[in-house]
Amino acid sequence: MHKRFINQKAYALQRYYQAKNLGEVDEGIISLLDYLNSLDDYYTTSSCAGRITLLYDPGSKKQARWLGKWHRRVKPDEIIDCLKLIPSDGIIWFRYESPILHVVARTVDKAQTVLYVAREAGYKRVGLQGLKKERFLVEICDTERVDAPIAEEGGLLVDDKYLKHLALYCNKRYVKGNEKIAALESALRRNLG
Repeated sequence: MHKRFINQKAYALQRYYQAKNLGEVDEGIISLLDYLNSLDDYYTTSSCAGRITLLYDPGSKKQARWLGKWHRRVKPDEIIDCLKLIPSDGIIWFRYESPILHVVARTVDKAQTVLYVAREAGYKRVGLQGLKKERFLVEICDTERVDAPIAEEGGLLVDDKYLKHLALYCNKRYVKGNEKIAALESALRRNLG
C-alpha cells in the first residue's frame, strides 16, 4: 500500500538533497521545501523562489539562452554589465517570474487541502496539474510577472535609467514574492502539521 508514492518521494528527495548540497535550490524557498518534504503525505518537485532574467530570443526556443539569471534581487549594474555584448539578431527580454511551487500529495484530499490553503494565502494561480494514482501534483504560482523587450537586432531599445528602473521594480516584485512564500509556509504549517 502506497508503495508507488513512497518510491517516488524517495527519488524526489534524493534529487532535492543533491541539488541543495550543490547550492542549486533557491535560498528563499528552502524552509518551505524542507517542511513539506518532512511530511508523510507530501513531497516537492521543481520549485523556484522567483527569478529575474535577461533572455536572448533569436526567434527559436531551442536557441534561446540566458544572458543573466538571478534567483535573488539584482543590482542594476549587473543588468547593464550583461548587456555589454548584445547579439546582432533577435530580442533580449528583461523578465521577472514569480515563485512557483510543485507539491505532490498522496491523496486527492491532501492535494485539495494544499489548494485551499494556497488560495487563502493569496495565490491566484493554483491547480491540480497531474492526477495519477498516489500522485496528485499541485502547482502554486502567482500572477506577478514582467516581460519587457529591451534590445532588438543588436541595439538597446531603452537607456540605462530605464534599465535601473526595471531592476528596482522587479526587485520589489521579488521581495513581495518572498513575503508570500513566508505567508504560505505559515499557513501550511497551521493546516498540515
